[in-house]
Formats: sequence, structure tokens, C-alpha cells
Amino acid sequence: MIRSMVFAAALLAPPVMAMDRHDMSDASVEGQVGTQYMVFETSTEVTEAREHFLEGLALLHNFEYRRARIAFSAAQSADPDFVMPYWGEAMTHNHPLWERQYRDEALTALSKLGATAEARRAKARDPREAAWLDAVETLFGEGTKHERDYLYLEKMQTLLESDPSDIDARAFTGLAILGTSHGGRQIPIYMRAAGVLEPGFMTHEKHPGILHYLIHSYDDPDHAPLGERAAERYARVAPDAGHAQHMVSHIYHALGDWEASETANVLADAVVDRQRAASGRDPTYCGHYNEWLVYARLQQGKDASELVNGCRKQAEAHVAGGSNNRIGWGAASSYAVIATWKGVDSGVWPAALEQTADSFLMARIMMAHGRALQMIGQETEVAAALAELNGLASELAKVLPDEAPDDRTTMNWVGRMIGQAEAILILSEGKVEEGLLSLADAAQAEMDLPTEFGPPRLAKPSYELLGEQLLALGRTNEAAEAFEKSLKFAPMRKLSLDGLKAAQGG
Repeated sequence: MIRSMVFAAALLAPPVMAMDRHDMSDASVEGQVGTQYMVFETSTEVTEAREHFLEGLALLHNFEYRRARIAFSAAQSADPDFVMPYWGEAMTHNHPLWERQYRDEALTALSKLGATAEARRAKARDPREAAWLDAVETLFGEGTKHERDYLYLEKMQTLLESDPSDIDARAFTGLAILGTSHGGRQIPIYMRAAGVLEPGFMTHEKHPGILHYLIHSYDDPDHAPLGERAAERYARVAPDAGHAQHMVSHIYHALGDWEASETANVLADAVVDRQRAASGRDPTYCGHYNEWLVYARLQQGKDASELVNGCRKQAEAHVAGGSNNRIGWGAASSYAVIATWKGVDSGVWPAALEQTADSFLMARIMMAHGRALQMIGQETEVAAALAELNGLASELAKVLPDEAPDDRTTMNWVGRMIGQAEAILILSEGKVEEGLLSLADAAQAEMDLPTEFGPPRLAKPSYELLGEQLLALGRTNEAAEAFEKSLKFAPMRKLSLDGLKAAQGG
């Protein structure tokens, strides 16, 4: 029922013309994050406090968490007894779609309003504020994160039911639903969120939260056409929010529109670099937006060397400066991702980053996996890469519970890297049929994991690799079938398209 309602909404929505967004990368868009579309009714009579709060709310909807905290802090200073800025600051420490939550920091933010939940609730100026506070207290209250996610959702559903016209309650309820999809994307949960968000789109079609969370609801290949309306609007609503500019590429990526995805991430990176320049920092070549930009360019057959080489320099500086945790997310892991993609697509493989510290586990894991792909057919080299990969994976499994306790997906995909590398080793030993069967098992195991938005988590999808092996053996019908499966997993992927064309005699 929900799905049919969503499709009907898509059909009834007015058409949106394709955008010319090339004028959004300069300073003329500074400060435009969708604040003008915030209609939250506040209790404060201090104009400055209200303005800062609404700016923070827009930034919160855009996942611009650091900037949102600054705005909420300014609202607190302007009216220290206005409770919602403290709610907002706490909410910046909840990142549900990344399955990350910083509970201690959130409770510290709330403690500025009062020492206990009861003391804080007593400062609410009306029942609505008390309900918002009750929801955030639940989100960061007792129990495991997963338990609190469900309890928080119940609070938000009650808040929305009490006033269905409250667009922010609707937006945050939709996001809370998405936040219960633990361990990866679960399509029924995402469609349930869309069903809550769609009525908000019909009444507030430029609300950044509604647009943002609808894009997340629809950013898989089957549902991406429904997200085009939100993507077209969102880019214009928040041109000075890097995450908003990037988010539209979630839809274009799922549709395989690589040119549009490239443009979106160029603009996202321009926002980031403009903000870095304002604080005296150099442009960045690494990071999430640049990763998607590299992938989009590679899918068009373009050269991504400038970004890859620039990121390597930043990764070397990152490694030299050390990491405050063993996982080592940041420039080093970002470089490992894009350099391995480039190796897969161009055959130009990266040299390993020089590392002496027992850290940067994710970068080292991805580079070891890349070497297994690079050395296929060379038994000794593949065996060494697999041994290193297994050792690093064991170390990662030890540190994840402490450093990323809410992570439920990383080890699954590291396991898939190992499964693929094991198949590559069997093939490299000359055991062709056994290796093909192992590779097919690895490919199916990838497909069985929840759908991932964005570029494939493995630099080389196993069905694509299987298709190439079968094609080299002249088994074109089997190869074509493998490439078709790869394209379901990674839509419009260039190497899979090329392989399918070759297998079909094109």
C-alpha cells in the first residue's frame, strides 16, 4: 500500500526542468542552506535566538553538524532559557544513517540546560517543547543504541500524530525510521520512511529535511526515479551545504547518470574548499565527495589522476601525523579507495603508503585487497596479499567494538574482500573450475548483503570479475549472465557494460 502511494505521488508531482547549476560554486551562495524554508514555531521572543536556531535546524537537516552546533550555540547565548537550541546541539551528535552516535557529547550538550532530564524538562515553555525534549532524552537515555533508536522512533511517531502538520516532526520521524535499518539498507524500512515523508513533500516541497531524507529513501536503482524530484530541488534549496550538493548524486549514481553525479560532487567539493579557504586551509583532494567524484569520472572513461595524486599527498601527511585510533578513517583510507578504483579501471596500480605505526587498518586492508586484484594469476603474490588481508582483518575485528561499537557493516564487507581474494588465489593456482565456483560463491555472498548506496564496497564486484574470467575462457553465455548480475549490483558500471558487450559479440 505504501509503495503504491509513493508511486502515485511521483506521478502527480509537477515536472521539474533539468538544472543549470554551474553558477552555484562561488561565494554568492554563502549562507544559503535552506533556512528560509524553516517554519518551526519557537517559544523565544528574542529575534536573534530564533534566527540562529532556525539556521541550526536547517544545517541539522543537511547533516552539516559542525556548522549546526555553532548556530545552536549562538542561539543559546542569545536566549539561555530557550530549550530547543540545546535539543538541537544534542541532535548533532546522532548520525543515524551512518550508524554512529556520540552519546557522551550529546549528554554534555543537554547538561548545559540542566543537570537532569527532569530539570531540563521543567524549563520547557510549552508542551510541544517538552515533547521534543522527551524524544531527545530517550534517544540518548538508557539502553543500547539499537534499543534507544526504536524508543526514540516511538516518541517521534507520537509527536507527529499529535500534530501531523508539523513538518519538522514529519521529517525527523522519517529520519528516525531510516535510523532503525541497522546493519545496512532494508528496503521495507526505507519505503516506510518514504510513506511518512511524501505527504510532507506535497505541502513543503522545498523543506531541506524532507528533500534530504526522501533522497535517502529512494537512493537504490529500483527507486531512484522517484528521487529525481527531490534531487532537483535539494541542490537549489541548500547551495552552501556541501552535503546537500553531494546528496543529489545519490540519485544520479543509482540511475547511472555519471555526468550529473560528477557535477554534483564538483559543486559539493567547491563548497568544502571554499570553507577550507576561509579558515586558511588548502583544498582537499580526499574525502567522501571526492571519492564519489573519482568514481563518476572513471565510469565515463575520464582520467582521475589529478584527484588521486593530490589525495596521495594528503594521505602521506595523514600517515606521517599519526592517527588517534587504529581504524584510521580519513585521508589514508580515502586514498586507498580511489587509488584501488583507478587500478581496477586503468591498470595503473598505486604503490603502498609507507607506514610504520600499527594503525590505519582500513587503508591497509583496502590496499592489500587491491594487490590481490592486481596480481591475479601470480600465486605467490596473491597468497601474500591474502595472508596480509586476513591478519589485518583480525586486528580490525578486535578494535571495532571499542572504536566503532555501532558499526554493523564494515566486517561484512571485509569478509567479502577475503572471500574474493581466496577465489583469486585458487584461480592463480591454476584450479580454474574450482576458482570459478569459489568466485561465483563470493559474488552471490556480495549480492546477499543489504543493498549499499553509492559505489560498490569492493573495488571489483565479484560478478564482474567472474564475467571477465569466463569471457577469457570463451564461455560467452556464462560471461554475459555474470555481467548482467554485476550490473544489477552496480548499475551502468563501465567495465561490466564493456564486458557484457564483448560477451554478446558487440
